[in-house]
Amino acid sequence: MTESHQLTAAAAGAPPVASEPASSTGSSQQDNDSTAKSSGGNGDRATGGRTLSDVKDKIAGAQEVVKKKYRVVSESTDDYVHEAPWKAVTMALIGGLIIGMLARR
Repeated sequence: MTESHQLTAAAAGAPPVASEPASSTGSSQQDNDSTAKSSGGNGDRATGGRTLSDVKDKIAGAQEVVKKKYRVVSESTDDYVHEAPWKAVTMALIGGLIIGMLARR
């Protein structure tokens, strides 16, 4: 109904009449914006909490994988040293010499 009144007023050459005063329209828009921001903030916190939980779960899973791989490498290294002790000592000596030569430079 407001549109037909505005069209009639515009056709008659009179300025269109707003249904609410300009100051109340602006404040109601601000109220709606602040309400949307406050409710959006709670949603962001919930999403952030879920995201944090997901990241923690992924890190815990990755930690378990690293532990398993470490155990496998540790056991295989232990087996190798027991099977061929002189080879292990020789490789450690060569590695130590190389590191010493690089550190001397």
